[in-house]
Amino acid sequence: MTKAPAATGYVTRTPLLTGANPFVTLYDADGAPTGYASLWQIDWSTHGTGAVMVVWTPTSLRVVGDHPGLAAWIEEHFVRHFDEATALPSWPAVQARHAVVRLRVDPATGARAEAAGMAVSITGPLDARPFAQADFPLRGVSHGLSMQVIPCEHATITIDGIAVPGSPAVVRADGRPASSAVVTVHEAWSA
Repeated sequence: MTKAPAATGYVTRTPLLTGANPFVTLYDADGAPTGYASLWQIDWSTHGTGAVMVVWTPTSLRVVGDHPGLAAWIEEHFVRHFDEATALPSWPAVQARHAVVRLRVDPATGARAEAAGMAVSITGPLDARPFAQADFPLRGVSHGLSMQVIPCEHATITIDGIAVPGSPAVVRADGRPASSAVVTVHEAWSA
């Protein structure tokens, strides 16, 4: 009788989605968050394809997408659990609404999105680097994540023609730029 090989600890995962996820948090001069946006171009997922915009200000949260079911899943499964969202002073329950989202993601220039009276622009790439994490916990569940991260220097959020005040936080630690305005491409999630 042959002995079974020892367990290696490897976790087999199921693909959840692939696409891009530009995002930004804007801050006032005192470091308080004034606006947050998470943009999604879903090329493939277990819940379909399409574009999604999640935009937070201290007075509202709006979630819109080409397909409201996809938008709700993105907000509920991912965005509300990210560090950027949990660091905000509030995250109310919200109903995802249908809206045609026009989203353009270009690693060389940034990302721009418009839908339902909202516009988000993330520009001025500072760097491009790969990122992968084999154990990214969301809702107490281990997920796999890989992507190309592109921190950016500039970003704006506009709602109903009014610019949300603030700017992204940009730092350069040991020459490596980081920012609260980021474009990701080739983003892949698994669980």
